[in-house]
Amino acid sequence: MALLNVDQLSVHFGDEGTPFKAVDRISYSVKQGEVVGIVGESGSGKSVSSLAIMGLIDYPGPRDGGKPAL
Repeated sequence: MALLNVDQLSVHFGDEGTPFKAVDRISYSVKQGEVVGIVGESGSGKSVSSLAIMGLIDYPGPRDGGKPAL
C-alpha cells in the first residue's frame, strides 16, 4: 500500500491567457519503507511540486489538476 500517491499533478502560474506550466502532469507513488529523491535541473518544478503536495501553495490558485493523496 502506498503512503503517498500523486496522480497527474499540474501546477500553473499566471492567468488563463498566459499560463506558465511549473509542473505538468507528474505521477508517482511512495510505499512504506521506500526512500525517494526528486532530481532535476534548476527551475524544473521540484520545489513547486513538493509545495503543492503539502498544500502550501495558496488555493484557489495555481494547482490546476491531479490529486496528491496520503
